[in-house]
Amino acid sequence: MPFAHSADGYTKIPPNESKRSKLQRNAQKEEEELRRWKEENRPGPIQLAPERLGGAVSLAEVRQRQQVELRQSKLRKMLRKEEMDQKKRQAEEEENEKKKALQREKATKLEMRKKQEDEQRQKLYQDDKQMKTEEFLQRMERSSSSVSMAASSSIPASSWTKSHEYRDTRREEENSDLLKKKEEQRRKAEILEEKQKQQEEDRKRRTEADHRRVNMAFLDRLEAGSSGRVPEPMTQTPESTNVWLDDDDDDEPQDTALSTVPNPSELHTDSEEENDCGHMWTLMKLQNRFPYYELDMLEEIIKQCNGNYQQAYELLDVGYFRTEEDLKVN
Repeated sequence: MPFAHSADGYTKIPPNESKRSKLQRNAQKEEEELRRWKEENRPGPIQLAPERLGGAVSLAEVRQRQQVELRQSKLRKMLRKEEMDQKKRQAEEEENEKKKALQREKATKLEMRKKQEDEQRQKLYQDDKQMKTEEFLQRMERSSSSVSMAASSSIPASSWTKSHEYRDTRREEENSDLLKKKEEQRRKAEILEEKQKQQEEDRKRRTEADHRRVNMAFLDRLEAGSSGRVPEPMTQTPESTNVWLDDDDDDEPQDTALSTVPNPSELHTDSEEENDCGHMWTLMKLQNRFPYYELDMLEEIIKQCNGNYQQAYELLDVGYFRTEEDLKVN
């Protein structure tokens, strides 16, 4: 056996020479036998007689057979695919049926369990109800017996009855207070309604009195005109340019832009313009200056004055300012 040589960090072992040489001889012998076997079993040359291939079938027949086989192979593939699909569908249907049966079984079990729970709950409820009714009846019997004993022994009422009596009295007092408040509100509403009606009636009376004064002034002017007396025109003042109404106890001035009219003397001097305007123009000017007179009344005054704007203006102006002064005095 060879000796091992040790060095720093490793050990060197030399090979066995006899074993190594033996393995090499065996390998060479096997290689020689393999080479000899290959040489002995080498195939010889092939010698075939020349002949025409394809047999007695023509090319057209071969192509036709190939087409037929191709069509048949396609049909066979389709049939095989249909069979596989049908088997697959059947397997899926069977699996679905199994799942449905399982779910149906679970649902029936759940329903049965719910019914059992409901029955148990109903039974417990009935037992509890019966127990409560028995307790209530016993309590009522005790209370009736205690009340009879209290009445016989003339014992004062308990705190429970006192509290109920106090509650009833408080409820009656609250109801009476509520009725009183409702009655007071109703009386206030009636008083307010009567006051509003009175104010409306007063307002109507004032407007009727104003209309009556205006009509009386107009009649006075007509009588003065028929007797031949011409009233003296009154000079205009800044207060006469605005008309003050007293409908709602509030003074509201009329728009001066509509009530301002030029001086009658200036209007009368321009004879050409007066001739062009005519009857309608005179009526429009008078209606603009005296808006509270009716249109028929203004037309009648213009006819009496023969279309003379100055005379109609003076006639209406006198009565208008008189009624205005009466309104201010009142």
